[in-house]
Amino acid sequence: MNGLRGSEKGQALPLALIALGLGALLVGAFLSYTSTNLITSRVLGQAAEGQHAADAGIEDAIWNLMYGGLATSVLTTPGDSTSYSLDETVNGLTPTVTVTRNGQTVATAANDGFESGGWSGGSGWVDDWLPEGNASIVRSAWLPHEGEYCLRLRGSTDYAKRAVDTVGKPNVHLRFWALAISLEGSDEARCLVSPDGSNWDVVQTWEDGDDDYYYHGYDIDLSAYEASGEFWVAFEADMSSTHDYLYVDAVSVVTTLPSAGLPSDGFEAGWSGGAGWLGDWHHQGSTEITADSVACEGRYHLEMRDSDSYVKRAADLSAETGLHLQFWSKARSLEQYDEVQCLVSPDGSEWTVVRTWTQSDSDSDYHFNDIDLSPYQMSDEFWIAFNSDLSSKHDYFYVDDLRIVRAEVYHIASAVTGETIEATVVIEDSELSILSWQLG
Repeated sequence: MNGLRGSEKGQALPLALIALGLGALLVGAFLSYTSTNLITSRVLGQAAEGQHAADAGIEDAIWNLMYGGLATSVLTTPGDSTSYSLDETVNGLTPTVTVTRNGQTVATAANDGFESGGWSGGSGWVDDWLPEGNASIVRSAWLPHEGEYCLRLRGSTDYAKRAVDTVGKPNVHLRFWALAISLEGSDEARCLVSPDGSNWDVVQTWEDGDDDYYYHGYDIDLSAYEASGEFWVAFEADMSSTHDYLYVDAVSVVTTLPSAGLPSDGFEAGWSGGAGWLGDWHHQGSTEITADSVACEGRYHLEMRDSDSYVKRAADLSAETGLHLQFWSKARSLEQYDEVQCLVSPDGSEWTVVRTWTQSDSDSDYHFNDIDLSPYQMSDEFWIAFNSDLSSKHDYFYVDDLRIVRAEVYHIASAVTGETIEATVVIEDSELSILSWQLG
């Protein structure tokens, strides 16, 4: 026993030195970990303080919209915008708030125009695009629908998907522009969606005949799908050659305000399309629903030409007040004395011109129109009409995405140093609802 104890004593000094060395290493690592955590906590704390201050700016704007006269005295017309700074600081920061009355009942949940040139661009997504095959984001002077970059798929292996959180977002729509080139035989490209990343539905297909070298806008209603924290959107190529192409641009996931039975028509289903009307469109002359030219949304739009084009449609608005007529319009090749009119009538006999387009409006681009119907008597057969007085069948006027709404929609951006919060809210019947609230 004494020999064993003597041997233990002989090992004490080396063991003590080893323990001291390990202790020094552990203390150094602990101090480094503590220092890193303190720095991280400080950075996160600053970010949280910035977000809290920006949130306070959103809340202030909402109060001003409801009770401070911002909606009734300042932002009285769609497109109006105002900016101000809070009178008091929040966490030592002063938020700058910008409020815009959009006039459109749409809020963007996620979008990507591919202008970052990479897979992580845009905003509002759960994570980056996940590409497969030779899917790429390409830069070109003419291939994108807008900007300088777009998504390119070709051959049989290219694929790209991305997820968005749709929980709490009403009436979700997927919108994008796409251009198909050189499809033949059994070539196909597809857009797919999935609420879980496993079960996929094809919501749009391109095949031979769709390759007209023109961009077309698509608006796909996703409201039938269950909301998901990771709702997936994908584009897929199944084509025979790397010289067959699908280009995609300006992808967005939006939420639209339901119109509670009010009339609307995107012209995707002929003269009887849309919802909320008493009957079909009445039409005469050189007017048609066509895929020619480029629609504002979807594939089809209303086209009017020459001097004899006329369309009208009626809806029961007798129980409504404070309505607005909203639509997109495009004039092309109008000359001196050419004219197109939008008219309304409470009885189909007495008509009032509410908007006129002439040569100065003929820029071949779609523009948003918001017409206040509150000055007019609502009725159980309220008519809306478009009439052309053009000098030639080569003069064109287009209408798309027409709807009647009763809501006022506002976009709010609240910014402090390093942080921006954006929200979209709607005021209807003196009640405010929040469509979106997220980091900008």
